Amino acid sequence: ETADEIRKLGAKALVVMGDIGSETDVSKMVNEIRMNVDYLDIVINNGSLRKVQEFTSMTYDHWKQMINTDLDSAFLMTQPFVAGMIEKGWGRVINLAGLNAIEGRSGWAHVSAAKMGLIGFTRSLSKELVPHGVTVNCISPGMIDTSRDDQSSPRPNDRTQGIPAGRMGTVEEISSLCAWLCSEHSDYVSGQTFHVNGGEKNY
Repeated sequence: ETADEIRKLGAKALVVMGDIGSETDVSKMVNEIRMNVDYLDIVINNGSLRKVQEFTSMTYDHWKQMINTDLDSAFLMTQPFVAGMIEKGWGRVINLAGLNAIEGRSGWAHVSAAKMGLIGFTRSLSKELVPHGVTVNCISPGMIDTSRDDQSSPRPNDRTQGIPAGRMGTVEEISSLCAWLCSEHSDYVSGQTFHVNGGEKNY
């Protein structure tokens, strides 16, 4: 659906499917991308797995699955393309974290560890790449309405009581920040984590 929307605008779109938490799958995805695209100058890591699991009953497999999908995927999807960005002298890496990266939540120890890891990954990678014209930033969304309906602004409900803005955020509010971070207007912005949560949390 997204690819179709891109094509309607006259641009090219390539859909590559795979498990971003699997090194084998990602390797195949990267090869397919390289066969169809000269180079990749923007990488947005938005892989996310959400499974509540109390720590007392959490297995190592539960832990590894979360780390693989939410953290390892950022390494696997970014590392193959960084050299090309450096060579071109321009590039963008954007990682998507979340409130649980800093707040913590019962049953989400594995999620918090992975998402906090993304913030550290962002900060360190920025130090390494920004001298080459490649910026690295992180977006930490709060409660976002991902439903597909005609509501331009999600209405208040019992899930939004603790949000000063009185509503959930929209997908467009996240994507517009991504678009700005991918533009040349953000050349001097790197290593930052942007909290988009309607004022629910201040960091």
